[in-house]
Amino acid sequence: RKVALILPLSGRLGPAGKAVLDGYLASYFAARAAGAAPYELLVLDVDRYETAGSAYQEATAQGAGLVVGPLSKESVAELATLPDRPVPIVALNRTEQVLPASGHPLVQISLSPEDEAARIAELAFGQGARSALVIRPAGEWGNKVENALRQRWGSLGGTIAGRETYTGRDQYSLAVKSGLNLQSSEQRARSVRDMLATNIEFTARRRQDLDVIFLLSRTGVEARSIKPLLAFHYASSLPVFAISSIYSGLPDARDKDLDGINLVEIPWLLGASPGLRVAIAAGGTGSDNYTRLNALGADAFLLQNRFVELQAGPDLLLRGNTGLLTLDPQLRLHRELSLATFDGGTLRARPLE
Repeated sequence: RKVALILPLSGRLGPAGKAVLDGYLASYFAARAAGAAPYELLVLDVDRYETAGSAYQEATAQGAGLVVGPLSKESVAELATLPDRPVPIVALNRTEQVLPASGHPLVQISLSPEDEAARIAELAFGQGARSALVIRPAGEWGNKVENALRQRWGSLGGTIAGRETYTGRDQYSLAVKSGLNLQSSEQRARSVRDMLATNIEFTARRRQDLDVIFLLSRTGVEARSIKPLLAFHYASSLPVFAISSIYSGLPDARDKDLDGINLVEIPWLLGASPGLRVAIAAGGTGSDNYTRLNALGADAFLLQNRFVELQAGPDLLLRGNTGLLTLDPQLRLHRELSLATFDGGTLRARPLE
């Protein structure tokens, strides 16, 4: 009869927590208006407690029969290691820890870029690509996303013909040229010039063993700089696949530089649940600038209401606002996102071929 939301509402993650809360509340009040959701709602600011475990204990002490949250990976990891969980949890991030068998279940949903990397591997392979070039930022985030892509791509039978990393804007062009092996073409031209002792007309030739480019940029700024460079360096005919991190979720005229790119995106941003989006915008909280977190909050409500169905395990299939949801044996939900593209700088859903 009572559900507790444990979210960061006042600290560093406050804006993110409020965006999740707005998405949840939009779904909650829509259900109430339809005569559903007859339970009491308890909202706890996890930042006002010493630990996430303390907030969870407070929720159970106040009679909550189910907890939604927390949001940060560290807080989810803390609840995952509790020796006993008196009530079930729908956690809004993912931990790789093996959860103890005792207590009620802890179900995990997150906006994991790894799910998206695996999805673009499936889509590219389904369109006939087999040999790929990976271009991505250096660092832990890039490592994590590339590893997820490699695992799925390799399991399907694809090969990685090359990979390039960059640390800043000054390395974008170098990464593209190196990945396309243009230096070798330019070196051959220089050798011919030297041998003939005269200038010759020359057009560089990129490597021909590629079917697809996986552009794993972390931001739109990176992708908007690199995508035109691919065309400039003779790779305009190669399909380019990216994850949703290249799109802020808000219209931007500069996204014309992403025209033609293939990316995966959540249904929320491709027209799903328009009534909920209108309700959030009408609330005037500004959280609609964190639109994917709004969608995560809406899916938290969905999972809470369909919690009994989660017992179906791997057979579960739910159409959520963050993707098509499936459950693995560790109670982690994975998202299958939709294919989209940019046309005139506008994001549009793209039918599967």
